[in-house]
Amino acid sequence: MFKKALVALLFSSSFAFANNLDNSTAYNEPKYKISELDVKILIRQLNNIEQCIYPDLAKPDYQKIYDNWNVAEHLTMQYFEQRVLNDLLGRENFLTMQNDKASMEYFHLQHNRLNHQEANVDQEKCDAFKPTYQEMHQRMQNALAEQKKKQ
Repeated sequence: MFKKALVALLFSSSFAFANNLDNSTAYNEPKYKISELDVKILIRQLNNIEQCIYPDLAKPDYQKIYDNWNVAEHLTMQYFEQRVLNDLLGRENFLTMQNDKASMEYFHLQHNRLNHQEANVDQEKCDAFKPTYQEMHQRMQNALAEQKKKQ
């Protein structure tokens, strides 16, 4: 009898803990879990974009290049990351992930775990993409300059 009471007590306290509003683990499940395959596809596409524009990122000392990026370069790459994610996941899943902190944390964990510098840059596609990148980069620089003027 004592064992049954103890099991019932442990079960009910565990259930109460899981439903406790202060227990963040009960409510922090991602609404959207990006698949490992989608993260790998995203990483490869972003690496292709980055190494198209900055071929030296394929070299062992690539971190120096990232460290020297200005705000406009970071924002431009973020823009293309968002665009690739939207195309890859579909608008609904993309927005679900973007608007849910737990989903974004899950995405960042997966991205950090799987990230690498491997790319397979197609020179023809790269040459066709460069004007698009330059246009977006210029827009970012202009927006930052306008923002600075307003301050």
